Amino acid sequence: MTSSPPPPKKFINEPSNSVSEVIQGMLIQYPNKLRKLQNHNVLLSSSINYEKVNILSGGGSGHEPSHAGWIGSGMLTGAILGGIFASPSVASILAAVRAVTKIGEGKGCLLVVKNYTGDRLNFGMACEMANSEGRLCRMVIVKDDCALPRTKGITGARGVAGTVLIHKIAGAAAEQGMDLDAVV
Repeated sequence: MTSSPPPPKKFINEPSNSVSEVIQGMLIQYPNKLRKLQNHNVLLSSSINYEKVNILSGGGSGHEPSHAGWIGSGMLTGAILGGIFASPSVASILAAVRAVTKIGEGKGCLLVVKNYTGDRLNFGMACEMANSEGRLCRMVIVKDDCALPRTKGITGARGVAGTVLIHKIAGAAAEQGMDLDAVV
């Protein structure tokens, strides 16, 4: 008697290609709404308005359709995708910020970051680098979490569920034309 293989747990063809396949799938699904930033795992809205605050978010992949699924009017301008459960690189985050801001003009960019050490470090460094180039950029860290006790210290409260609410609130404020300080 031949035993059959166990049922699949995930819809993944090959783990090493999963991030690029998610990006390809999103581009196929929304060809007129999204574009990929060349040489980076970054998805952006196909229409960038520099006269409003542009909102970027991201983090490790594996939570799809988060964050790329939240790109749209009144939400995110773009999403920076890291590897599976790994923070995106500073270079990719900075490239995304550069794509949605102009030096010395426009309303700038808000980075919405979950409270993971790698995300805090990489998004924070990219934010500082963007500001040093003369780009208006701020960062907020979301750290809601009911799964971990508040006493866990700096690594507790990861900001998983509430992040989408921050995307929506900040996105709505940006759509109304508020400046970066008001959106933050």
